Amino acid sequence: MTIVHWLMNMNRKKIKILSLVPCFLLLVFLTGCATTDETEGLYKRLNTQITLFLNGPDKVLPDITFELSAINIIEEDGTAREVMNRPIGVNSHIVEGSQILLGEKALPEGRYKKLQLIVTEASIRKKGRTAHLALPPEGIEIDIDVSLRKHQNTTLFLNWNPDASIQEGYMFRPVFSVRSQTPELSSLLIYVTNEDSDNVSVINRQSGEIAATVMVGKKPRGIATSKNRDRLKVYVANSGSNSISVIDPTTNKIENEIPIRFGRRPEGIAVAGLSSEEDLLFVANYGSNSVSVVDTTTYQELEKIDVGRGPTAIAVDPSIDELITASFLSFEDINVLRSYRERFLNVYVVNQDSNDISVLRIDTATKKSVEVMTLGVEWRPVAIYVDYRRGKVYVANYDSDKLSVIDILQTVKGNIAGAVSVINNVGFSITGVVADPAFDRIYLLKESPGEIIIIKPFSGGFDYLKTVMPPVMGTISVGSSPKSLVMDPEGRKLYVVNRGSDNISVIDKTAKREERVISVGKRPYGIAVFPK
Repeated sequence: MTIVHWLMNMNRKKIKILSLVPCFLLLVFLTGCATTDETEGLYKRLNTQITLFLNGPDKVLPDITFELSAINIIEEDGTAREVMNRPIGVNSHIVEGSQILLGEKALPEGRYKKLQLIVTEASIRKKGRTAHLALPPEGIEIDIDVSLRKHQNTTLFLNWNPDASIQEGYMFRPVFSVRSQTPELSSLLIYVTNEDSDNVSVINRQSGEIAATVMVGKKPRGIATSKNRDRLKVYVANSGSNSISVIDPTTNKIENEIPIRFGRRPEGIAVAGLSSEEDLLFVANYGSNSVSVVDTTTYQELEKIDVGRGPTAIAVDPSIDELITASFLSFEDINVLRSYRERFLNVYVVNQDSNDISVLRIDTATKKSVEVMTLGVEWRPVAIYVDYRRGKVYVANYDSDKLSVIDILQTVKGNIAGAVSVINNVGFSITGVVADPAFDRIYLLKESPGEIIIIKPFSGGFDYLKTVMPPVMGTISVGSSPKSLVMDPEGRKLYVVNRGSDNISVIDKTAKREERVISVGKRPYGIAVFPK
């Protein structure tokens, strides 16, 4: 074979190979499309949620322990779908008067007829001795009749009766009654966003238990309640779906979904009462360095206001009625604030990435921003609280051991240079702050270790003491990686969101101790309660 013939043969082979490349790429493309369509189809089918809780009895005699390894829910056609697959040890004495989150799962909408409990072992303890119990050969099933509806969470509560759960002295056949969520009095409810569950846990403050779960948008973070007592609403900032979910607290169902068109990644959210009948919603958009203003009557986005970098938390001036009990302010100061509030209100925006606070002056008649002031604070501000009785705004700085204090009167007068002071030596990794003027305290939330730090706010004229003296009055241990906290309207308890342990710590302020832990969804973030 000559060199020319050899080269011609090689070229033919290359042409054949190259001609196959488009076919191969087309095959990969089509395969990828099929996979994407299947994935999207699966996502569309899993468009509802179920959450299961075990409620323990108020009083119990037998000391029974069982290992629950999985729970399945059975559709009408007999299809079993897994709800929980992590082993949970349940003891009748430990769950007495309490509640356990068994599991939550995204499922296809439809009708479901049974719950199937996979129990691997059970035992009873009497007179200091433990005896193993037999398990029913047919398994453990609970009859239900539940229709899961599109874009809704259904919460079921399994009320366990240990006294009736042993037959013939050796057989463990647990007895459960099943109930679904029922409407509760909104003034008794607390709302918690669960970022990795795409839902909101509703807690009854009186019973200390979950009352309902509400499915919202993707990655819910900030949460706030309305000020208008005639139109009670709960507003949830969905960072992952760029929207605000509106919850009706009388039914704990989604009433509306407000798209945020002029901002990205909403995180913080706050509600200002313009009048007894009208509220205004302010949304901090972390991804676009802006604040969206939303009319809660029309659900229209009225304005986009540019702020600092990385706005993550937001707060507003409360009702002017709070000045009635402002014993820390002079008569002249109260009159200055009253006069200012006849036309304006302040909105305070925490800009985490630019280490400053944007103070928005809002004209209450036009609902427009007329001025934006920028106040420098310490490193990485993350949380804020308005203490109107003292005329102060407290800013928690995660990467600093200083608590920034903004003087509201100075912002009203336009004195930016003299508006910010600090309280030193409060510790690093502070994630939340709440003031308690009735007891002259400030509660700071520390991420690591998880605890509340109690400090006493200093009055003016003690700058030297503020510099050298740590103001800590005490600490209270809470759960893992606490993110936020709120005080109940009566001022008796604190509720702490523990992001690392997926629960809420209920704190008795007087006793300075954790009195209860309430399980919620995955990676809880924000918390809100209706005011008095």
